[in-house]
Amino acid sequence: MKSFKGFNVDEFSNIELFNSLISDDLITLKNIKPSNPFDYMIAKNIWYKHFGQDYEVCILVFSSKQKNNSIIAPMKIKDNEISFLGSKSLFDYQDILYSYDYDDKNLINDIKIFFSEIYKLNNVENFLFESVPEQSPLINFCRKNDNKLWDFEVVFEDVCPKINLPNSWEAYLSNLKKKYRHELKRKIKRIHASGVINHYELLKKNEIMENLDCFIQLMKASSTDKSQFMTPSHHTFFVDFIDNLKEKDDMVRLNFLEFDNNKVASSLSFVMNNTRYLYNSGYDPKFSDLSVGLINHAYTIKLSIEQEIKSLDFMRGDERYKYHLGSVDSKLYAVNGKRK
Repeated sequence: MKSFKGFNVDEFSNIELFNSLISDDLITLKNIKPSNPFDYMIAKNIWYKHFGQDYEVCILVFSSKQKNNSIIAPMKIKDNEISFLGSKSLFDYQDILYSYDYDDKNLINDIKIFFSEIYKLNNVENFLFESVPEQSPLINFCRKNDNKLWDFEVVFEDVCPKINLPNSWEAYLSNLKKKYRHELKRKIKRIHASGVINHYELLKKNEIMENLDCFIQLMKASSTDKSQFMTPSHHTFFVDFIDNLKEKDDMVRLNFLEFDNNKVASSLSFVMNNTRYLYNSGYDPKFSDLSVGLINHAYTIKLSIEQEIKSLDFMRGDERYKYHLGSVDSKLYAVNGKRK
């Protein structure tokens, strides 16, 4: 343990030791509230289990001596580059974990010390922090502060379209642009005229795991990119990830749209902090003329409103259907730096 004026810094290079000392429950006790499913240590542990064999682990924990403020930075090192523990191909969001009651002055000071600690690592020449949301204190710090140790660069990476959900389905429809509202109503009317429609959500742990393969098959069938993405190693990670996250109080949700008793579209999402994070989706292309993928999303939005969820985050990607359903972009950035 290293000690600075006002707080202590712990450095862990062994993920098993870190896990034995700092669990997700203890992170909560440190006033750190995960803002998305990728903030959970269980998510980072599973990533490391499947893809971390070539990396050295470096986890920095900053704990205030006077206040219950903390920063936890789970990272990995390879080829003299330090980055977050995870990957942008599987984690739509990555960031340092902060206590939620930090004041701006102390947070800026502690981020400075965070970069000072990285600088002291002899095996690190540069850093690359990907998938950082635009509202992150890390982005604000790197844009506004001239650091004596590092040259910073903040680079636009991608968008995460989001919808602020109103209190009713009717209000949601009225908020859509006229063209998109008309198209959605027309497509819903057409599919109901073509067959028997059923949309439902699975929350029970055993039901989710029993139906996960069906979801993955629909996901792979819906596009070449998704089929190529779902390599054997990604498939194994995906199942392990969901199998562990499903323990988190109904956070994992698996939605299906059925047409004449056939599962034709599906989406997998995480619900936390009054937000539904839509992780991935798929549909049977044989039914694409009925817009089954879009309608599954629309009915998931409707269900979210009924559940009094306040926001739906489609996460990474600028696919057109997200905007047809009323999304507005938020931005992701990559922060890279090298020693001065």
